[in-house]
Amino acid sequence: MIRVLNVISALNNAGTEAVVMNYYRNMDREKVQFDFLVLNTEKGYYEDEILALGGNIYKIPSFTKQPLKCMRARKAFFKTHHYDIVEVHSPTALRYAYCKLAKKNGCQNVIFHIHSSSNRKGLLIKYARKQLKKYCDQTATCSQFSAISVLGKTADKIVYNAIEYNNYKYNDLLRRKIRMYYNIKNNIKVIGFVGRFSKVKNPIFLLEVLSEIIRLDDTILLMMKGFGELADDIRNKIYDLHLEKKVILCDEQFPTSELYNAFDVLVLPSLWEGLPLVGIEAQANGLRTLFSDVITKELNISGFATFVPLNSVQWQQAFLDSRNFERIPETFDFGQTEYNIQTAAQKRQNEYLEMAFEGSKK
Repeated sequence: MIRVLNVISALNNAGTEAVVMNYYRNMDREKVQFDFLVLNTEKGYYEDEILALGGNIYKIPSFTKQPLKCMRARKAFFKTHHYDIVEVHSPTALRYAYCKLAKKNGCQNVIFHIHSSSNRKGLLIKYARKQLKKYCDQTATCSQFSAISVLGKTADKIVYNAIEYNNYKYNDLLRRKIRMYYNIKNNIKVIGFVGRFSKVKNPIFLLEVLSEIIRLDDTILLMMKGFGELADDIRNKIYDLHLEKKVILCDEQFPTSELYNAFDVLVLPSLWEGLPLVGIEAQANGLRTLFSDVITKELNISGFATFVPLNSVQWQQAFLDSRNFERIPETFDFGQTEYNIQTAAQKRQNEYLEMAFEGSKK
């Protein structure tokens, strides 16, 4: 058995962690086992599950909060812990230090894994990219669009943001149950938003567009599920625009995997993204999707995603086009795509084993 150390910001119920855990659950853990070096000391959502699956969890202080303690702790960690493979998960090239420490302490296989795009530039980023080239054996990404923004070039491997397909299949019974719970009538067209309530996800823009279109189509409703720093701003905006009857802020009654069934379209008007997991999950459910045109076209898995420029008029037109509320034709089989976790995890497991074997010969 080989052990892969995943260097990761946190173990929260969030996108990067969800992807890593999807792969972890679906690998043969008698052949490949995951451990985690977490770059903060708070307890995470996935900790109990990781321990139950046989993984180890190590923690060091956050660099942003305690830089000196973080630097000392990470240096000490790599001197005393040695792994077949170290995989550093990061949205920015600035996390190169972990690759450097792993390589200098004898790791033969260092992977830098990019999960989102970045708009950071400057001399420090150029230096970080050079360090990654020097100390990484492989770069991986969810999308080449993200890789280019972080590395300045494409990555060596695409590791798809694969999901457990059966958890997201459309279920008409769940649709009726959820819409009954929220008192949504059959003739209502539901726009769904799932994501962090943050500036990058652009939820305030979405509310402003909604306030315009309901004047022309009173059968449209917005359901939003998320959390984040803009939660209070969103509630205030709903009140200011008199949208109390047109926006549902979803509680925790239903998991997101079930909530998709109540939607008629999923929207992501983001200012930037990597390859967002919710866009994949929604398509697995058979939903049409409206994405901002800054999101990579690699997300169009079904062939029925629409990319809309970030201006209010064009988003209003998209919402007023009834075709965008129709489900994806049943001829689309998500299970046959590269985003099916059973296929993707087996492929990645074989890549790990090959890397470890080749590394042992060095």
